[in-house]
Amino acid sequence: MLYPIDAYDKHGLLKPSAMLWLTLIFNAKAWIIFVMAGASREQGAQVLEILYPVRNNLYFAMVMGLPALFLMWLTGQRHKNKKLINALWRRGKSILLAAYMTDCALQVYQLTLLHGAFSWSRAITLLITVWLGLYLIRSTRVRNTFADQPLER
Repeated sequence: MLYPIDAYDKHGLLKPSAMLWLTLIFNAKAWIIFVMAGASREQGAQVLEILYPVRNNLYFAMVMGLPALFLMWLTGQRHKNKKLINALWRRGKSILLAAYMTDCALQVYQLTLLHGAFSWSRAITLLITVWLGLYLIRSTRVRNTFADQPLER
C-alpha cells in the first residue's frame, strides 16, 4: 500500500502514525504518571495514592509500559541497519498486543476483585484499552509500519 510522501522519514521508513503514538503513550501511562508525580514534589505522593492506591499496581503497570517505551526508543533507531534492532522492530506489534491484552486482563481481574463496583475512571480506561487494542489488530498502517525495514546498503 502506498502512503503520502510525508508518511515516510528521511531514511524511507514508514513513520508511526499519530494514532500509533497515542497507543504507545497510553500503554506507558504509568510511567507518565510516575514522572509527573516526581515533578510535583509536594503533591506527588498524593497523586500516586489517588491513581494507584495499591502500590504494587503502579509497579506492575510500569512493567506493562516498558514495551511501549522500548518501541518508542526503537522508532528512532530503525535506520541504523542493525539486524537486532530490525528484528525487534518487526516483532513490535506482537509485543505491544501482548502488553495490551495483559493490561486488559489485569483491569478485568481488578474489576472482579472489586465485585464489579462501577467507577468512571476504570470504565473509560478499560474502554480505551479495548479500542486501542482493536486498532492494533485491525490497522494496516500499524502492520505496514512494523513490517517496514531499512534498505540494505
